[in-house]
Amino acid sequence: MKIIIADDHSLVRAGLVQLLKTLPGEFDVVEAGSSEEVLAKAGDDTDLLLLDLDMPGIGSIKRVEQMCVALPSTAVVVISGNDASHVIHACLEVGVMGFIPKASSNQVLISAIQLVLSGDQYVPYAFIKQSTMFGAAPEKVTPRQEEIWKLIAKGQSNKEIARVLDLTEGTVKQHVSALFKTLGIHSRSEAMLKAHEIWG
Repeated sequence: MKIIIADDHSLVRAGLVQLLKTLPGEFDVVEAGSSEEVLAKAGDDTDLLLLDLDMPGIGSIKRVEQMCVALPSTAVVVISGNDASHVIHACLEVGVMGFIPKASSNQVLISAIQLVLSGDQYVPYAFIKQSTMFGAAPEKVTPRQEEIWKLIAKGQSNKEIARVLDLTEGTVKQHVSALFKTLGIHSRSEAMLKAHEIWG
């Protein structure tokens, strides 16, 4: 699997390289310090591009869109210090598979990358809560749903959660379904990721 880290700061690239080494599996990690270097090093064999929005040669959503078009078989994930909702929304509109704020913890960063590599899209939980692109803001999570959510974040199955909370497995499934609808998510991996964002 080939991953390109595109950032004009060598220290940032080095940090991301070390972080990617904690992922399971083997990765061919390539570094790029400019948009021109990205296009020169990327190809059909590139699985993931971690792209700094503030890097020279990028700096605009239009340029991000051009990168997505130029690399149709590559999952593009934008990393930026500007996580304003309109910026995230614009990035998603042009085809990126994820947006990771630079203030994110290493755990969130790793989880987000794994989510994108599995074929899902990643956006910050705070954006989902306020974004109109997902329809109305999610309703308040009930105390019971929060209990179940925290257990999902620990990797527990519905059967295990049912045993811990003294509920039937069917009841747990109903709560999980309602929780996913409330959060605007579709998988347990997304639930785990958002739990890490909120509770660490």
